[in-house]
Amino acid sequence: MDGAPDPPGGPSSKPSGCDVSQLKACVKDFLGDQAGIWTSPLRLHPQDALWLLPLAGATAVSLHYDVQTLQQVSTSPSRLRISNDLSNLGAYGAIGVAGATYVIGKVTHNESAREMGVLSLEAIADASLVTEVLKLATNRERPYTGTGLGRFWPDGSAIYTTNGSFPSEHATLIWAFSHVIVDETPGHRWLHLALYAAATGVSVARVTSGNHFPSDVVVGSAIGYLVGGYVYRRHSDAYDSNNSPFTISPSYDVATRSYGMGVTIDPHALHPARLKQLWSRASFINERYEEELQ
Repeated sequence: MDGAPDPPGGPSSKPSGCDVSQLKACVKDFLGDQAGIWTSPLRLHPQDALWLLPLAGATAVSLHYDVQTLQQVSTSPSRLRISNDLSNLGAYGAIGVAGATYVIGKVTHNESAREMGVLSLEAIADASLVTEVLKLATNRERPYTGTGLGRFWPDGSAIYTTNGSFPSEHATLIWAFSHVIVDETPGHRWLHLALYAAATGVSVARVTSGNHFPSDVVVGSAIGYLVGGYVYRRHSDAYDSNNSPFTISPSYDVATRSYGMGVTIDPHALHPARLKQLWSRASFINERYEEELQ
């Protein structure tokens, strides 16, 4: 997951790609994602404490003040209705946008859009399953049920439910979707700001609608963000942490006793942001070379 170690196998292990015409690849991707997500704690490094400790602290603080925070939230019927509608619009709208992006990319043969839609849907599916498993494992009361204290396992193991409060699935989905879109659209800062603002709004609305405690959305948001980053790194053609789009190999012609150099270009890696970066590097090398000649 994002912030955590890269998935097993690295970039070279990326599947050929999920698509409506390759449903087996979709199933393989999904199962591989789940295996990587649930085993990610085994691949943590000491530097991961930089994000794990703040997350643990934020979760602990929000758990402590969950009930007090909700007591300060307005219980006006109109406020509750508006918050609930906004959160549903954001979460379910993300699913619709992801699906529409895939269809548009598929019909117009726009590989970037198609991939963006596929990865968004994959991230949403992965995040959704993780959330449902955690809901079963924690079995927390919703703010509007029981004593309103958000107890975990209030009836022991006698009752299991996927409608638990911890974590918030709406927050998980919108953050997973947003992270994928942000990673797939480098350089569009205003779009990124809008996406993360919307994700934050949906998360807050889950609390103001009385459906979740603050800790539910803190953990849900973190899970969604991490899953979105994991899916992007594991499957996106645009992501490459090690390899360059250019492969340079020396050549030698025995007959003429001449040396040469071959350059192979990967067109899938030539995104605008990457091209700008490579052009800057090439310009720098050229300037250094001219300085040495003078």
